[in-house]
Amino acid sequence: MVKTARFLCGFGVVAFLLAPSPANAQRVQFPTPDPSIAPTPSTPDAGLTPPMATFDGTIQPPPADWDPYAAPGASQPPTLLPQDPFQAGPGAAGVAPYPAGGTFATMQRFLQEIRFDYVYMPGSAADELGINDLELSATFAIPFLYNTETPLLVTPGFAIHYFNGPPYVPADPESHDVPPRVYDAYLDAAWNPQVTPWLGGELSARVGVYADFEKVVDESFRLTGSGYAVLSFSPSMTIKAGAMYLDRNRVKLLPSGGLIWTPNPDIRFEILFPNPKIARRLPNVGNTEWWGYIRGDYGGGAWTMDQPGGDTLEMDYNDIRLGLGAEFFRPRGLSGLFEVGLAFDRELYALDDDFFTPNSTVYLRGGLAY
Repeated sequence: MVKTARFLCGFGVVAFLLAPSPANAQRVQFPTPDPSIAPTPSTPDAGLTPPMATFDGTIQPPPADWDPYAAPGASQPPTLLPQDPFQAGPGAAGVAPYPAGGTFATMQRFLQEIRFDYVYMPGSAADELGINDLELSATFAIPFLYNTETPLLVTPGFAIHYFNGPPYVPADPESHDVPPRVYDAYLDAAWNPQVTPWLGGELSARVGVYADFEKVVDESFRLTGSGYAVLSFSPSMTIKAGAMYLDRNRVKLLPSGGLIWTPNPDIRFEILFPNPKIARRLPNVGNTEWWGYIRGDYGGGAWTMDQPGGDTLEMDYNDIRLGLGAEFFRPRGLSGLFEVGLAFDRELYALDDDFFTPNSTVYLRGGLAY
């Protein structure tokens, strides 16, 4: 029985192998392998998790900016030319959306800013003093000490101050003739070095001629400036400490500095002496950024002027100002401000002689910069 079953199975297999193919059957042709094409390695099954590489010790993957052609052990140097704010990447206000990750390294702009400022203080009576100040300046950036990120900022400027004050009284020995106008012609240089990420400085010096230009004497040339050490404790908190050299008859040297705190991008506290300021972001108008602020300032200046009889008067004008204003910034560099405030503790001072104390007055200030 068993032998009969084995015989029948073997006979069936042989019959299957020898059976003819149907007429409509198609023969499958497999392509001949091309020896010029490298075989594709097999991939793990979808249900299996390939082993993950782990990094121990000091062996880590190279950084994204690693240069394989640099000298062994050499760190990548910083960009030689700083980022131009007008060619920033995506996200910069008012700038065309360049491809993600794209940057353009360019030189600092030579002409940094052209600025015009105007201050108006009304006054015409005997115990008042009216002032109109007009000032025009331009700031240029010059590479300094092989670092284009902290250039030397050179600012030539010219200002005219129109006074409407009490006339000269010959019978009064303390009377002085307030000139109708005086001038400033100056050259300013500023440098803001960054020694370490947390320690920097703000240095400036200005030399100029301050006179009515009727008579220019040695005292008409004045040297002023300021110097600060800047400590950045965090991205939102900075401390400045230093002094201002005013070279006036009343005040020669004035200590200054304080705290700058930006708790969030919409508010900024500059708790500084003698020029504090608090600014708050306002709603944008189109693509124009607006800020409102309140500030204080120690204003004034010093000049030499010709007096009746050929004498020369060295005169200060000093005041304290408290102003409320708004300033705007447009994407392509145009900015400006408008301010209204109060000027008080005013004086005209000359060589230990406080010869005139005008009444307090309101003032208007406006400015444009590009």
